[in-house]
Amino acid sequence: MHHKVYKIYHERFEKFTQQVNATKTQIVYLSSLRFLSFIASVFLFILTIKDYHIIKLASALILLALFIYLVIKFVKLTDRLKYYKNLVKLNSEEKQVLQYKFGFFDSGKEFIDREHPYSFDLDLFGDGSMFQYLNRTVTLVGKNLLAKRLLNMSNSKHQIEIWQEAIREMSPEIDWRQNFIATGYAYPIGKDDNKKINFWVDKPAYFISKKFFKVLVIALPAVTLTLLALVLTGLTHYSWFVLFALLQLFIASMMLRRTNHEQELVSKELKILKNYSMLIELIENKGFHADYLINLQQNLKTGNDYAKTAFKKLIRIIDAFDTRLNIFLGIILNATLMWDLYSIMRLEKWKLKYGKNLKNWILVISEFDVLCSLANYSFNNPDYIYPVIDEETIIQTKDIGHPLIPGSKRVNNDFSLTAPGEIDITTGANMAGKSTFLRTIGINLVLAMNGLPVAAKDFRFRVMNIFSGMRTADSLTDNESYFFAELKRLKSAIEALKKGELTFLLLDEILKGTNSVDKAKGSWKFVEHLVKLNATGIVATHDLTLCDLEKEYPEKIKNKCFEVEINGDEIKFDYKLRNGVTKNMNASILMKKMGLFSN
Repeated sequence: MHHKVYKIYHERFEKFTQQVNATKTQIVYLSSLRFLSFIASVFLFILTIKDYHIIKLASALILLALFIYLVIKFVKLTDRLKYYKNLVKLNSEEKQVLQYKFGFFDSGKEFIDREHPYSFDLDLFGDGSMFQYLNRTVTLVGKNLLAKRLLNMSNSKHQIEIWQEAIREMSPEIDWRQNFIATGYAYPIGKDDNKKINFWVDKPAYFISKKFFKVLVIALPAVTLTLLALVLTGLTHYSWFVLFALLQLFIASMMLRRTNHEQELVSKELKILKNYSMLIELIENKGFHADYLINLQQNLKTGNDYAKTAFKKLIRIIDAFDTRLNIFLGIILNATLMWDLYSIMRLEKWKLKYGKNLKNWILVISEFDVLCSLANYSFNNPDYIYPVIDEETIIQTKDIGHPLIPGSKRVNNDFSLTAPGEIDITTGANMAGKSTFLRTIGINLVLAMNGLPVAAKDFRFRVMNIFSGMRTADSLTDNESYFFAELKRLKSAIEALKKGELTFLLLDEILKGTNSVDKAKGSWKFVEHLVKLNATGIVATHDLTLCDLEKEYPEKIKNKCFEVEINGDEIKFDYKLRNGVTKNMNASILMKKMGLFSN
């Protein structure tokens, strides 16, 4: 745990806890004052009715205005309280994350895919996963984008370096990042977010494109209101006004089904639109320096209009449209102003002007949502380093460790694999650290190719694909044996190599599903085939006969090992990678210690 970072989170936790308490006190006082102003205004109105006096009426109106002001203030304070509570929650959680307790975050289990080239073996998703450790996204689009980035790493050096620059800039901006996240918490992520928005945007405008409706929505209310004015002044009979009011209500009733559908579409998305509006305002108001961030910010502008302005317009239109839900107000508005048709045409007009940009604006939000998560990871790990992309090597590291293992328990190693076509045969006893080491290399490569710092003191790598074969399982649903599943995975590895792109292999104990003699022969031939395909990577195994391949292919095969110290019945692991072949195995000692046999 980095104590300086922990101190920052603790201080912020204390600060926002105080603001929560202070805001609660304000709300209590405000509630009391609001109640008193309401009672006093009602009392004065009653007195005015009984004994009219201009001072009483004026006082009653002033108190009523004060009551309305206090109601508005109460709503704002309530929202502010939620915001401060979110900040308290956020900093409390980050303190726990620094102690490697992060099970309360979304694990992204829906993204688990056993068939993916590397994600399942490297624990990218699920409980205790890298996604769960990284994820602070507050929108569904952001969450999906983060998963997509981890599953589809960039093969562009330029793109990776652009991400690095952006993450470096955003990492120390804790106030802005936490403001973004706390604001986003106001609307919890839902599985159907944006579906209705996208459907509405893609739906063609109908009324605004017809000249008849454009004329009707102006002319009919104008005539109706003119007749109302004439009725009030006694210049015409009220029946004319009633006739035109009923005509407007008849038109509204004919449109009712379409109107209800349109209103339901946009109104259900109002909360998320308001949330997007606040997030966009934060993005637009922030000064950035990294080109990537500036370009994202520029994507929020359309002509002379900014996205936040357009969102606010849309929210005002939807709020006004929703007044029709009050049955009495709805009848009055539709009888005089053709409110339903007018509101739909306002929505269509907004859609024609801004709709084509709405999806792009939401994508910008998702980018910043992801960057907040990645920058938060960088901030939490100030001792990690940003990797260097080096086309002269495959991977070269110093003191590399697994980012999901606490620093106090983590054992780091140096590792290098310089040229394409080199395969490291890594041997070691049970529990000596082979599988963890493979995952350490794999997960740090995934982080590196997403522009993130890695758990190492030095890290140079070439942009490449990753393919792993570490966890294989049989399938009852597909009537598939364990051994057949293994063969399918190995075939996938060969197919990945045949594409001609540089692919780093991480294979752990191949052909476990057959007998030892068959396993030895099959493994030997498979590794030989990898050599012929100029494969690159690491093959971890208990089979020491594979180490003889170094003699056959000294330019291609290197032996590495994890050793174990055995003193009688005691075993000791140091989890350090060495050159050469392991000398000690420990299966029988472990079985004895677990009571599986006595001698």
